[in-house]
Amino acid sequence: MGQLVQIENISKVYQQVEVLNRISLTIDKQQIIAFLGGNGVGKSTLLRIIAGIERPTSGKFTYRDKKMSIGYVPERFPKDIRFTPGEYLTYIGEISGLPERERRETIDGLMRRFKLNEYNHERVMNLSKGNIQKVGIIQGVMRKPDLLILDEPISGLDADSQQELVKLMQELKEEGTTILLTYHEADLFEKVVDVAFDLTGGRLSKKVADEKETLKKIELERIDEQVVMMWEEVRKLEKKNDSLVLHVHAKDSDTVLYRILKLNGSVRSVHYYKVQQSEEKID
Repeated sequence: MGQLVQIENISKVYQQVEVLNRISLTIDKQQIIAFLGGNGVGKSTLLRIIAGIERPTSGKFTYRDKKMSIGYVPERFPKDIRFTPGEYLTYIGEISGLPERERRETIDGLMRRFKLNEYNHERVMNLSKGNIQKVGIIQGVMRKPDLLILDEPISGLDADSQQELVKLMQELKEEGTTILLTYHEADLFEKVVDVAFDLTGGRLSKKVADEKETLKKIELERIDEQVVMMWEEVRKLEKKNDSLVLHVHAKDSDTVLYRILKLNGSVRSVHYYKVQQSEEKID
């Protein structure tokens, strides 16, 4: 993959309080990296330093490619923007050097994707928190940067827009973008994050992979039990009054749901849950 950013012994002190303590890290190309931890531990500070917005008290960081582009989306995107979303994004595209046709097509596509085109008659300053956040996300990604930095990116976003952001992150990674982010909603991002770090006491530690496995519990009706018992994806089968409850791997759930619908079955509910990997087999 190759290195993109090299961080060496970075520390940051605010009013004699050391927020970051001699952090060293190599950030490789085409990765999605998460920085996790409680409020006030320095995650946003670290992201701003990597973005070049803030300087460390000591230590250094090196961009391997001096010409690499960086997209930055803060947790709280500025509200006092008197342009409409389209006007503002067009301006950002112009000063970023995007050719006119590419700029127009990219902005239009992303605004439709996040359903922001419906609000293009309003000024950004009058939009809801979630829609302002969408403007921030679009301005950060529309240049397809080499490094994309997202600080609590789903703050205020509706569920559909959250899922759309996850898809977009996967697409950008496939096209070569490295993504750094912070978040609290682990279930949303855990499938796309390549490596996660905990930030505690000013120091980074690599997060140990979760030893729990994500499963889905699917409740259905109008399908014969003997038919379902033949499906190899089903790890456990339960009866519940007039319905059946299937336990399947999350990765197999789409296959099972498609099969249910193809047999004219009815799905009552689908729920996530987790089990220890040592408990993977359910008899």
